[in-house]
Amino acid sequence: MESDNRGATGEQQPVAVETDNGGTMAEQQPVPEGKKMMNVLVAVDDSDESFYALEWVLDKLLKYNGGVAPQTAEQEHSKVVTIVHVIEPLPRYAFPGGYVVESASKTQEQNGARILSRAFEMCRNKMVKAKTLILEGDPKDRICRAANEMNIDLLVVGSRGLGQIKRAFLGSVSDYCAHHARCAVLVVKPPKKPH
Repeated sequence: MESDNRGATGEQQPVAVETDNGGTMAEQQPVPEGKKMMNVLVAVDDSDESFYALEWVLDKLLKYNGGVAPQTAEQEHSKVVTIVHVIEPLPRYAFPGGYVVESASKTQEQNGARILSRAFEMCRNKMVKAKTLILEGDPKDRICRAANEMNIDLLVVGSRGLGQIKRAFLGSVSDYCAHHARCAVLVVKPPKKPH
């Protein structure tokens, strides 16, 4: 299911939704001859850590020299990032009524669109083209599968800094991606907070 998402300026912000049952992935844009674009995927959720990871990539990896806009088609096409947000499916046993599930799903989709809109705006402010994608399923699996299907060169995830016990019970998305993605994975740790 695809949705149209327009920002305050009326510019179209691509948002695609894919479920485990099928759907389509975001289309790859053509790359100028002789120049291979680094295909970067950044996974975001509503955590500060994921937005810090996106900001890190924009500032350290994809920043234009001196903050100057791209001068050539090569420069313009080499600065594209795909931002993905994964919506976890609601457990059916918790919401037996159809209306409750539909309402909760709609809220999840709106939250996902809000998260991607914020990420898209960060990219636009840094003069980096962005493609956005909302997926549904287990975040660990869906992020890795999207990276593999889209031939991503670098997958970037934030680290929440879970302790050993929480990580053992809940699992770590960044840890799972580091072990299961077929591409390079960059785990961006948040800056240490002063004590």
